[in-house]
Parts: sequence; structure tokens; C-alpha cells
Amino acid sequence: MMHFRKSYFHNYLFSILMVGTLFFSCKNGQKKEVAASTGKLTGNIVVEVSMENQVFHIEQENLLPVKQTFTKDSILLLFRADENPFQLNLNLTHTNILDDQSVEYSIPNVNAGKIKVDLNFFNADRDVKRTNKRIVFKKGTIKIKKLTENNLEMTFTGEGSGMTERGGDFPISGKINVSY
Repeated sequence: MMHFRKSYFHNYLFSILMVGTLFFSCKNGQKKEVAASTGKLTGNIVVEVSMENQVFHIEQENLLPVKQTFTKDSILLLFRADENPFQLNLNLTHTNILDDQSVEYSIPNVNAGKIKVDLNFFNADRDVKRTNKRIVFKKGTIKIKKLTENNLEMTFTGEGSGMTERGGDFPISGKINVSY
């Protein structure tokens, strides 16, 4: 009888270990799948962002007129689409990007003293308080390959979280290749 209980206990522990391993393997596989999905943009997609185990897209044909301010020292761009809960907002100030045409920014270093580069997102479907539906790109790299008054081509990879969330940073990556 004692041998049966030990055997049962070992089988029980082994089952828990297997279920735990499968659970974490699925979670890691899902994260890798999301991160891998930000390869090359395909078809009509002009904005693709991966975060919180989701991939968000904005297509060229659904792109609403880009809200923009475009001057030498201030470039403010907002990309959104009808009936899409996701938006991307890029603000560049005092960066001389128009002279350089392509540049790589390291966040938060480039923003020491005065904020020059602000990348943030809005996800209306995010199940949090209203202020945390706005997600801030807090740490990482932003590579702008091309920026003109009619075109933006860039990639980014790093971490962020809701506007007032502390310590809960999650991976964010994406690509933009849009004409506006």
C-alpha cells in the first residue's frame, strides 16, 4: 500500500511538471511568433506593431489622412485607420532629421535633458484604465531609414508600458513604410 502511494505521488509530481513545461513552452512560442511577425511588411500593410502578444496592423487603403505637423524642428505624425482601435504617434523635435534623412535613436539616451523623440501607441481595446491605453516606448532603438513630407520608413525594437504603469515593461517592435 505504501509503495502505491509513493508511485501515485511521483506520477502526480511528474504530471504537474509536464503541464508546467507545456504551458511555458506555449507562452514562449507565442512570444517568438509575435516577434517574428515583424519581418518585412507585406501587401497593403504600412504599419505593423507587436506588443503584449498581439500584432497590430494599419493598411494603406484604410489609413485616415495623417495628422501631421512638419517643420524643420518639429515633426508630429499620427497614423490611424477607421474602426481600428490601434494608433501610432511619432513626435520628433530638435533632431535635424530632415538634414540627415536617416538616423538611429537610442531611447532614453537621446531624450536626456529635453525630449527629442517620442514614440507612443494607443490601444482602445486594452483592458486597463484610460490613461494606460496610451503605451509609451520607453527603452530601445528607433531606426529611421527615410523621412520626407510624404513618406516614413522606420523600424523600432525595445520596451514600453502604459503611460502611468511602473515596472511592467513589455517588448515592443514594429515597422512602418507608409506614404501619406
